[in-house]
Amino acid sequence: MYVKKSEKMNYLILVNKENPLKDKLKIDLINVGKKNISEDVYMERTAGLSLIKMLDDVNKLFDNEKVIVNSGYRSLKKQKEILEYYLEKEGNIAYKRVAMPGTSEHHTGLGIDVSIFINGKYEEDPTGNEESLKWLFENSYKYGFILRYPKNKEDIHGYRYEPWHFRYVGSSKLAKEIKDSGLTLDEYILKKVKTLK
Repeated sequence: MYVKKSEKMNYLILVNKENPLKDKLKIDLINVGKKNISEDVYMERTAGLSLIKMLDDVNKLFDNEKVIVNSGYRSLKKQKEILEYYLEKEGNIAYKRVAMPGTSEHHTGLGIDVSIFINGKYEEDPTGNEESLKWLFENSYKYGFILRYPKNKEDIHGYRYEPWHFRYVGSSKLAKEIKDSGLTLDEYILKKVKTLK
């Protein structure tokens, strides 16, 4: 899934339950690290380069915490496998955790899930109270990222709070504008669309 250099990525593409992907995207993907020994994680090139810099910077700050990539770009097939795994494990609660194939922004290569090691121990479900995540909440905009599924906005974005999921929006200026507005990406794009009408 590679895009020609002349094609331009829409960094404000909105993919969610109400806005499923209509066409298969062609994305220039790069490897941003390993989820585990055997599984590489990919992101759209510009987003991925920015992510690598962001994780480099946060990991210099905290001796006992290390942020790593967990999940980036996903094919429809991979999304289906993840959903089936959580449906078996959690039942219908899984729909609050995992998007249906075609409705996940992981298909765009712009969303990233991170994980944390604290004192060398893997944290499966970070709470958002970890120092490294707090730093990312405050500083990810400098790298063009926003926290995609914030707390107390579950009724808007449709998922439980995910302190590990960040979304690249194309520039630090735009990311800061979205962060400072207090809006989710969904609300921000809807507001922009209404303003243009």
